[in-house]
Amino acid sequence: MGQKINAIGLRLGVNRNWDSKWFAEKEYTSSIHKDLITTEFLTRIYEKKDILVSRIVIERALDKLEVIVYLYAPTEDLFKEVEQKYNLQKTLVAINGTDVNLKVFDTLKYTGKRIEMVHEISLQLVAYRSRKYFYEGLQVIGTSMMTRSALLLSKYCASQIEKDFRHNQFIDYIKKALPFFLDRLPEVKGVRIQFKGRLNGSDRSKIQWFKYGQIPFHTLKENIDYGYTSAFTLYGVCGIKVWICFVPLNEENID
Repeated sequence: MGQKINAIGLRLGVNRNWDSKWFAEKEYTSSIHKDLITTEFLTRIYEKKDILVSRIVIERALDKLEVIVYLYAPTEDLFKEVEQKYNLQKTLVAINGTDVNLKVFDTLKYTGKRIEMVHEISLQLVAYRSRKYFYEGLQVIGTSMMTRSALLLSKYCASQIEKDFRHNQFIDYIKKALPFFLDRLPEVKGVRIQFKGRLNGSDRSKIQWFKYGQIPFHTLKENIDYGYTSAFTLYGVCGIKVWICFVPLNEENID
């Protein structure tokens, strides 16, 4: 059962909280629809500029609404471009009909540690250096593990599957890079990634998956994050699933 359902939904109330945090006796359905529209609107706006949204948290209290967005962007300039072109605050107020406090968190605070780690790992993967996604791929893998976001990694994999139809080359690259991150990040217990669809233009749909470390699907107390993204290619839709198992925050080794 642990492999057949959403690992996050299975652990809600155990070691995972809801992304929508509010209570309503009336207008419950309306609030859910507003949450869905808010999430989809922000995701589309940012991802138009190649900014990947890893998580959106919505908190409602009386007449106040707080929206927290966790993002990944290669450069800080992309954030400024979105802020200048789109009036996000005004649109969110129109959608929800109440004052909105929008908070955006990017991955810049992890830049120092991430760059140092990526540099070390890149020296071990010299054979892949000619590929256009070489450095970006390492940055995203490192960021997804440091920010505890499987969805971020699945979105990045889907974007590359859509751009480059030589799917096996990209999958092989991800497969070779992951063990180096697990060796350097003790807070990550294990990673599993699954690709399904007409990969590399094959006549039939097939599944490719690989796993490193421990991913105990059936153990509810384990802190497992899950992400699923669809990649729309010329050959059809491919599904990418990512599971990442983390050490609980209170059990991590702090230097």
